[in-house]
Amino acid sequence: MDSIIITGATNGIGFECALRMAQIAKNEHIIIPARNIKAGKEVIEKIKDKTDHKNLTSLELDLASLQSIREFSEKLSREKKLSISILINNAGVQNIGETQYTADGFELTFGVNHLGAFALTMQLLPFIKNNGHITFTSSETHDPALKTPIEPPIYTSVQELAYPEETSEKQNIVGQRRYSTSKLCNIMTTYELQERLKHTNIRVNAYDPGLTPGTGLARTYTPVMRFLWKNVFPILILLKSNIHTPAQAGRNLANLAYSAKYKDLKGIYFSDGKEVKTSIDSYNKDFQKNLWNESLEITKTTFIE
Repeated sequence: MDSIIITGATNGIGFECALRMAQIAKNEHIIIPARNIKAGKEVIEKIKDKTDHKNLTSLELDLASLQSIREFSEKLSREKKLSISILINNAGVQNIGETQYTADGFELTFGVNHLGAFALTMQLLPFIKNNGHITFTSSETHDPALKTPIEPPIYTSVQELAYPEETSEKQNIVGQRRYSTSKLCNIMTTYELQERLKHTNIRVNAYDPGLTPGTGLARTYTPVMRFLWKNVFPILILLKSNIHTPAQAGRNLANLAYSAKYKDLKGIYFSDGKEVKTSIDSYNKDFQKNLWNESLEITKTTFIE
């Protein structure tokens, strides 16, 4: 039985994606990694109740720990004839407060959103089916040309992003930039990985859920901003494009990964229901290669095609 893995599925977009996947992928084993295994098991039961899907599992995984990622991957690899049809790297954090760090000493936002997803993908890649699909959830905030409310990204190097120097800039500005930069890295990883897998049938795509009020992404915002995020921003769904409920964004993510309609999409960025161009920096080959090589080195992983 093929397996589908969805990170960040205990709430928000990830939960809605897993729910949709359980509705349309009845013959696959759906695995929901969770940092809090109790929360993971509760989600499994909730999805089973709603869909009657028989094959759902939750396994412990903390993307802020390379050791946890290795243990998760090793546990999966012990399964007989492990075959992964879909890997959805959806988990993400946005910290706009005081700088926090992962178990390995990486800045938290970059460590989880890019390095954690990268390490997990590299370790599971040998088990991805030849016609499998890998997706990275990114964000339109990666593109300065779109003039989003979030501070635009600045890519320097993996070392500088993982181990940032102290700065006198305001915490919220720094935090926003770290988030948008991590999302730029998700897209550059998508392009570089797809290029390295060009002799296979594996599809690698990046997904933009758009502005999605109501998710847990705003947990480090100020109380006023958290109130607006939860109670006011959802109204914008009726007024502007590329603003979605978590349910809409989750269904779109599941459909991109599973639907036959998109089976020929490879190495693209999917936003608001269509393939779109990404930022100028995202196509920078030097940035892509630097990100790739330094990410392999710092996560102590290898690329196995």
